[in-house]
Amino acid sequence: MKRMLMLGIATLLLTGCDRNTDPQALTPEKAETTTLTLALSSASGHAEVQTALYFADLVSTKTQGKLSVNVVSTTASTFDRELIAQVQQGELDIAITPSSKLSHLAPTLQILDLPYLFNDHAAARRVYESNAGRTLLSSLEEHGVTGLALLPGGFKQLVSSFSFQSYGDFQYRLFDAMESSVIREQFDTWGGNTVAIAADQAPDAFTQEAIDGTENTYVNLAKLPNQGLHVLETNHGFLTLVMMMSSNTLTSLPPAVRAQLLDAVRDSNLHHQLLVDIAREDAYQLVNEKMTVMPAPPALSQQMEKAFPLLLERHRMEFGTVLVEQVLQAREDWDNAHSDSLVVALDADLQGSAALSGLAIRRGIELALEEINEQGGLLGKPVKLVTRDNSMVPARGIDNIETFATLPNLLAVFGGISSPVMLAELDLIHKHKILTLAPWAAATPIVDSGQNPNYVFRVSVRDEYAAGFLLKGALEVSDKVGLMLVNNGWGRSNYEGLSEVMKGLTLQPTSLEWFDWGEKEFESKAQSLVDQGAEAVIYVGNAIEGAKFLDALSRHPNPPVVISHWGITGSEFAQKAAKSLEKVDLRVLQTISFIDNEAPNVKSLVSKYHGKYFTSSAEDIVAPSGTAHAYDLMNMLAQATRKAGKNDTGRIRQEMKNTDIHKGLMKTYQRPFETRQDALTADDFIFTHYHNGKLHPLEPTQ
Repeated sequence: MKRMLMLGIATLLLTGCDRNTDPQALTPEKAETTTLTLALSSASGHAEVQTALYFADLVSTKTQGKLSVNVVSTTASTFDRELIAQVQQGELDIAITPSSKLSHLAPTLQILDLPYLFNDHAAARRVYESNAGRTLLSSLEEHGVTGLALLPGGFKQLVSSFSFQSYGDFQYRLFDAMESSVIREQFDTWGGNTVAIAADQAPDAFTQEAIDGTENTYVNLAKLPNQGLHVLETNHGFLTLVMMMSSNTLTSLPPAVRAQLLDAVRDSNLHHQLLVDIAREDAYQLVNEKMTVMPAPPALSQQMEKAFPLLLERHRMEFGTVLVEQVLQAREDWDNAHSDSLVVALDADLQGSAALSGLAIRRGIELALEEINEQGGLLGKPVKLVTRDNSMVPARGIDNIETFATLPNLLAVFGGISSPVMLAELDLIHKHKILTLAPWAAATPIVDSGQNPNYVFRVSVRDEYAAGFLLKGALEVSDKVGLMLVNNGWGRSNYEGLSEVMKGLTLQPTSLEWFDWGEKEFESKAQSLVDQGAEAVIYVGNAIEGAKFLDALSRHPNPPVVISHWGITGSEFAQKAAKSLEKVDLRVLQTISFIDNEAPNVKSLVSKYHGKYFTSSAEDIVAPSGTAHAYDLMNMLAQATRKAGKNDTGRIRQEMKNTDIHKGLMKTYQRPFETRQDALTADDFIFTHYHNGKLHPLEPTQ
């Protein structure tokens, strides 16, 4: 595996790794040494060189000389894509290059190019070491490249031939930008234009006034020979480097040697983090001697920071909402979460099978907070949203509540789609006296828990009310009604409600089927419902099982009509069940639709939604009920907090309880929490159906 790079490579000989070169000490039994070549990008600085050398030394030590690493540094004229291609083809074993240079192979790596993603090195490190970091590295596998590690390169600053005075100075200026669409769009958002030039051409480009500026770390700015440039210390971006290896090379190593190499990667990664800060300080001194360095004015930084949420949402679906949420959660410093602000927290499925439900709730909160903060925030402080995923796993939800309970500036916690999660959290919520708002989970005992005082307030479906509504919808089809219910707290809550209503009507279900979360086979249950004559089936469950159930039903010549609770709407159900929906009449409980909704406040919010989340039609709004409920709850919380006059949970809870009139998105609420702390009734429910993959209100004649 010994490689020669035909790129004008200058070899950095390892002078500290001659373990024992005495020929007398070598025995015939000693295994032959395999030599790997590690090439450094021209963007690499002193810290990366030292880390590479340290890594090489570790590999030699850990493998007892069976493996050695020859470290080489490319010339400035060598393009990173050449290094990457050589790693892909197995002509080069290992390389270290900026993540943005890999965007043509793995576009998701561009999430690390988002401006203002990280506040400090610790935030970057948390993301690198998280599931998100591992996911990003694994995205290279299909291209013959194994991502070994993400390495910090340091914060980026703006350098220009002119002195920045205000945000308007970006206008019509030309900036050199790395080959990442996110970086180009960052400058576009600020009003500038971009061009990509080779690293070795940047000095001449400044001299010839071909560019007005660029962005880079202090380490790389120190390499520029130009005098008199202006550095605006913005810390707006963060350079991430990827240590990668030819997959063929890695898999060809004996398992024990491979494990030792990967162990050396982990150790050298920790070593690198210690070197980066030192390299930054040394480089800063050099830059300060030949350039004018000034801090970014606060007003300019505030304007520039607006690019982060804009670009994040523009690329959310391209990156994948699960990856986005993994990154956002990992970067958060939970020991010091927005200490200068008030905080609302979201505990929901943001990364699991119902991630779109969490996204809908997030967006409702964000839209409300945008309006609240534009009006000065609450109690004289801005209000920020922090989020943690529970993937509908009760144990994760409990951990999240424990984490949120430590935040001294917490106002309230919003729950998610899962009733079992919220039910499992109730004791802890009341132990810590955490004001909890439920915009989705529908189990009756979430609110009727017997706790006094009760800290849970809901704007959502209540299963006790949903039972009568679902049964009414089923009876409009036939009195031969079957039940298909998930076997958990939510399903049992619905069963109790349905049983009570049916008893009052002297009805019995034609068939009753229970299924477990994650169940894969639904053919026998569907067959039983059909065999026992069910002509309408009430379904209570989530999307994955719902799609499988509909698939099983669709194989019957005349499948029963399905009347579904709204759990299926929190994910990509319509895409997964597209073929089944052509054969099965499915009617879904909802509380609101933005489609053809002419209410002025709804139209206003839809317009804001489109502007913030890059949608163009009301049909594009995911899980609208979740968004509407969260929006109304956040505004009710704001109203109660203002009346309370301080961040005192007991006082805010009482003001929520005392809410008189609130003009919301769903309706004008009149003393919504006076008796039960459930703000909606069956009168607020509607039926919808899927048309072209989107939920539309069901016409009364259907």
